[in-house]
Amino acid sequence: MKSAEIHVLSDEIINKIAAGEVIERPASAVKELIENAIDAGATRIQVSIEEGGKKKIQVTDNGKGMNEADLDLCYLRHTTSKLFNADDLFHLQTNGFRGEAVASIAAVSKLTITSATDDGDSGRIILEGGNVVQKQDVQASRGTTFLVENLFYNTPVRRNFLSSETAESTRIFDVVLKTAIAHPEIRFDYKVGDKTLFTGVPGELRNRIAEAIGSKIAKALLPVDYTEAGVHVWGYVSPTTETNGKRNHQFLFIRNRPIESKMISKAVQQAYEPYGAQCKPVSVLFLDMPDMEFDVNVHPAKREVRFANQNLVFLVVSHAIRDAFTKDMEANSPLIDLSDLQDSKPEVPYGFEEPVSKPAAAPTPSFSPREFTTKESSGDIPEMSNFPTAGFSFEKPRKAATQNDLAQDLFSTPEAGKVISLEGKVNETPEPATQWVPPTFFQIANTYIAGEDSNGLLVIDQHAAHSRVLYEQALETLRNGAALDSQELLFPELLELSKLEVEALKNVEDQFKHLGFYIEHFGGETYQIRAIPSALPLSRAIKAVKDFLDSIGDESKSEGDMVKVQDSIAKAWANTNAYQAGDKLKSEEMAALVSQLMLTEEPLKSPYGHPTLLRFTLDELAKKFKR
Repeated sequence: MKSAEIHVLSDEIINKIAAGEVIERPASAVKELIENAIDAGATRIQVSIEEGGKKKIQVTDNGKGMNEADLDLCYLRHTTSKLFNADDLFHLQTNGFRGEAVASIAAVSKLTITSATDDGDSGRIILEGGNVVQKQDVQASRGTTFLVENLFYNTPVRRNFLSSETAESTRIFDVVLKTAIAHPEIRFDYKVGDKTLFTGVPGELRNRIAEAIGSKIAKALLPVDYTEAGVHVWGYVSPTTETNGKRNHQFLFIRNRPIESKMISKAVQQAYEPYGAQCKPVSVLFLDMPDMEFDVNVHPAKREVRFANQNLVFLVVSHAIRDAFTKDMEANSPLIDLSDLQDSKPEVPYGFEEPVSKPAAAPTPSFSPREFTTKESSGDIPEMSNFPTAGFSFEKPRKAATQNDLAQDLFSTPEAGKVISLEGKVNETPEPATQWVPPTFFQIANTYIAGEDSNGLLVIDQHAAHSRVLYEQALETLRNGAALDSQELLFPELLELSKLEVEALKNVEDQFKHLGFYIEHFGGETYQIRAIPSALPLSRAIKAVKDFLDSIGDESKSEGDMVKVQDSIAKAWANTNAYQAGDKLKSEEMAALVSQLMLTEEPLKSPYGHPTLLRFTLDELAKKFKR
């Protein structure tokens, strides 16, 4: 009989596999240890790390601690004080319950656990790779300290896939902030090396939000408290007038447990949609519902949650936010006495109708588009010069257009669904003698630029087009190590940044200077802008910085891939500094923008893949008018 090819894995391999599922990076270890501290009744939790958590993670709490017997069991797999039977999985009031966290950390690190109870029962145990190497009797204060050293020392492949120290520290910071917001009654301290980055003093939720993301934002938040169909939603959301929210300023909890849910994030966004597409909400929302209506035992790291009725939860979250808006408007709306007003309306001449609302005033013009070209010598700084508004030819080689380079005919009916290809139009090279002279352009709703060419009508999205121009400009600047022109401010602009924004700024500080921004620490979470890009109006400076830090998102943490980081920064720069919908442009600004767009590498797409222009041919227009 042949020997079996299937065999039982060793405990060492099993533990490492389990560790890979639960402990993905240093932030995962911090999350598990903090949750255990909370379940132990801690009122103070201290987190200290070195080298992004790769060299050292220390989590100390003042919870109930462990006696000698518990200390001997806590590092073994599938050991827990929170479960006694399978039904308990669906009736949990604690954060941790799998019984794998400490065992997983111990399997891939050198772990020292020191714990003491109120009874004076204390001890210390030291493990390497999950094996006990030493036990000690020590005197310690009530509580538990987990010291994790050399994380992933015995799984070098996993260690190699970790990001930079700064990026890993920021991820740990995110874990600390989310947990601190979920538990404002607990004091939190977070240190990186010898520097304290966050201190959360026990208090009210709004105060904790102010500590985490800024007092200015916290003061403006609206309270949410809504119950429908057994689902309770409470917390805070930003008013509809708030346009500076960040994607990383949306916090979601269920039973005070931080979770992720794309479905709920979409529900939050949908609640704001009627109030304007530019609104980026800040939200801190807590959900509660019957035990059997949700399951957090889906992902080994307990990040995701599954709902028995997703549609119901989606609607209740959306209704809860709308309810907060309604209450706010009712509380702040002036009372108007209509008793003296006549029911009759003033007469309007036949054939005329009163406008529903007056047109909004046009905003002030944005900065003028500039074209810059890098000199032949790599050491020269790119120069900025006005691009000619006269004729130009398509003599620059273009990339071949693909099927993605299609534009939807805006005048087509839904039934027709006519698509006009731009292939062979913008990208093909005409005869050398043929030159296209830019026509007189005009704006539509201060958002689109329209004009004719030899083939028909052109409609250009001014934001998408300007984004493409600025993106390629910024990318070339970053790759060449050059710098854009700056203008020093006579009176520096002050801005308040949240903890996460401060960390994001540190990650891209050098690249920020190349793009013309010079920002210095002023005190606390306040920074001062000392210089801005020459082409950027002062009125946009603070918003540009805030939006820039928001747009770079998690890409700023991927410092191991500098190409990816530079691309992300260039996109953020373009998106936040380009003309916006509603910006009124002069005729020469419109002509210059079109000229610059045609000289870019990919004139048909914005950096984010959105179309920059549409062409409606003369034949298509004739068909529409049935000529």
